[in-house]
Amino acid sequence: MRKNTSLLWYILTILILTVGISAVMARWTEGTPGVTFWTSAAISLPCLILAAVAWRWAGKGKALAVMMFLAFALRLGFGLAAINLLPIYGHPDERREEKGYLFDDAWRRDAEAWAIVEQEDISFKDSLVRSYHNDQYGGLTAMTVWLYKYISPDARRFTVIMLLGDFIAALGLPFLWKGLRGRWGSRVAQIGCWTYALYPDAIFFSGAPMREPFLNGILCVVFWALATYREHKIHSIDIIVVCAVCCLPFSSMVAVVLIGITVFWIWAEMLIPRSRKWLWGGIILMAVCILAAVLIALPIFQNWIHFDVFTTENASGWVEKVVGEIGGQFRSLFVAVYGLTQPVLPAIAVYPVPPACDLAHGPCTTIFWKVVGIFRAAGWYVLVPFLFYAIFSTLRIKDKREKALMIVNAIFIVVWLFVSSLRAGGDQIDNPRYRVIFLPWLAFMAAWGIDFALKKRDWWLVRWIAIEVFFLGFFTQWYYSRYSGDAIRRYPFWKTVTYILICSAIVFATGFIEPIKKKLKK
Repeated sequence: MRKNTSLLWYILTILILTVGISAVMARWTEGTPGVTFWTSAAISLPCLILAAVAWRWAGKGKALAVMMFLAFALRLGFGLAAINLLPIYGHPDERREEKGYLFDDAWRRDAEAWAIVEQEDISFKDSLVRSYHNDQYGGLTAMTVWLYKYISPDARRFTVIMLLGDFIAALGLPFLWKGLRGRWGSRVAQIGCWTYALYPDAIFFSGAPMREPFLNGILCVVFWALATYREHKIHSIDIIVVCAVCCLPFSSMVAVVLIGITVFWIWAEMLIPRSRKWLWGGIILMAVCILAAVLIALPIFQNWIHFDVFTTENASGWVEKVVGEIGGQFRSLFVAVYGLTQPVLPAIAVYPVPPACDLAHGPCTTIFWKVVGIFRAAGWYVLVPFLFYAIFSTLRIKDKREKALMIVNAIFIVVWLFVSSLRAGGDQIDNPRYRVIFLPWLAFMAAWGIDFALKKRDWWLVRWIAIEVFFLGFFTQWYYSRYSGDAIRRYPFWKTVTYILICSAIVFATGFIEPIKKKLKK
């Protein structure tokens, strides 16, 4: 009797949510409301059934249910808000914003998919094998073509792709939860999953038909498979291979990186603890593989870097000025470091909006993009000190097996952040977009760092936060003086950097006072 009651409760909840989501979609998106309702229901119903199954499998926790609901609702809610607010509060001369699109590539990709459906009688097979002008990998455009042709042929409802992506992102949470909780405990699982659910850039890039929410969901499954690799090795490898194949239509680069982190994870967890031969053999093999990859991909990567650096310099006069001061040989390094600060919180916080400025002339943005920019930048700057602290703290782990695994993950995150910054320079969109793809790893590392600090009552975390406070304070002053017409005294850029480095060095040095005292006493 109790089983039947639970089943009926699940069915009723799924039906209510399906009706609610479909009604919201019908009210706030384009197209005939009735058709939009049934189109949304056709996507929502199977996704909600999968969500209920995944939630039960992960332990049926109330906290997890709330996380999954908020992860989905915030992503969908922001997307629907953007569609309705952009035409009013976006840039008046941007056609894509008039149509409710956050990103230019999403607009162009969607337009191509709709044109194919309208003008061609394309088959399911042909949509898989053809090349698309606005999609490097083809998977998202092919999916859009299918959805438009089979469930939305009467109107260009790009919100159905967004709806599906938001469901996939939320469906990743039970896997992330189970992987983190089973391996690192409840507190790490709580912090990591809340970070995944609420991270602003993840919400931002899910507010349009983009690949990031799909990749986030898939990579959560990969993370769970790796976290439980010791318990079921063959099963985990099978799941990771399937996930890599699923990533290919969205990004072959992510699929390759996924295989790479899998190899390094298994090496760190299963082989390094056996002997030093495995450690040094793996390091040598890693060095050879990286060197080979660099030599093979260098021409393409150089073209990317040169283009991105050139674009960054053209988009910002002061970046071009700074690059000129430090010399061309350091331009890539500077742009990569500059990219780590994106989106820059002090910059967007003081950036002027009408009527204080003119959109057609000089530095200026709209109220929509200012609010969104502050939201995104605040999320990154909240995460950064915990992330950097965790990376720094991996060297202090006592358990050898755990230490090897965490160091490998820390190196992976550092490399991925650096590559993202280098690949997209100081770009406000592509740089954080590449970064957020591996959000499960960022959330995990930050959560582990917070847990490590709480267990040890470690003041090093406070020091990292203090360093960021100095960074924000000095650069807020610098940006404000820049955009306020020098209403307050403006320090030169390099003088500001020098002050930040001096204050950071002093804060960092305080961490070595106690260890030095103890050594002197001995």
